Amino acid sequence: MNDAGEKKKIEIEEEDLTSEPRADEELVATDAAEDCEASDENPEALAEEVEEKELTIEEQLEEAKARAEENYQNYLRSVADLDTYKRRVIREKDDLRQYAVAGLLESILPVYDNMSLGLMSAEQNADPNVVVQGIQMVLTQFKTFLEENGIEEIEPAKGDAFDHNKHEAMQTQPSDEVEDGAVLQLIRKGFSLKGRLVRPATVIVAGADKD
Repeated sequence: MNDAGEKKKIEIEEEDLTSEPRADEELVATDAAEDCEASDENPEALAEEVEEKELTIEEQLEEAKARAEENYQNYLRSVADLDTYKRRVIREKDDLRQYAVAGLLESILPVYDNMSLGLMSAEQNADPNVVVQGIQMVLTQFKTFLEENGIEEIEPAKGDAFDHNKHEAMQTQPSDEVEDGAVLQLIRKGFSLKGRLVRPATVIVAGADKD
């Protein structure tokens, strides 16, 4: 009796062990089936989920468009500001040029007045010495005006070395008085404005005649 009872107990335990995985498999299958049924029964929920994803992409696109529009507007404003700045700079330069000419005119008008007075005096007085003195006075006044405005004369003397940065050779002539390459004669004075060459001095240079 005891052996038969134990054998039956063992058989019952084996059946229980065999039936447990089957129950788990059935449970998993049941859950999957329920999920499928829920999906089949709620197609609108799936459609809403897909629609939400599409709306998210559209929102991103709209945001990108808004940023692009903002950048474009900023670009237009920058271009307008730059154009305004350029116009202001040009206007200021024009004003500065006009004021500079006005100041220069104010300084040179006395020279003009004295030239007119000298001419009237020369017409009334036949003495050439008086005319010469009047011209010298006007010339001195004009030189003073040039110096006050930073203009210097370039007046190389005979025998000075020729400087191609300040002098312009009109021609060359043989000479026994100065070395070849030196200034032989000044034809026309040059001028510089605050160190910047305005007009070179025209000279004749000693050397073999190229002609």
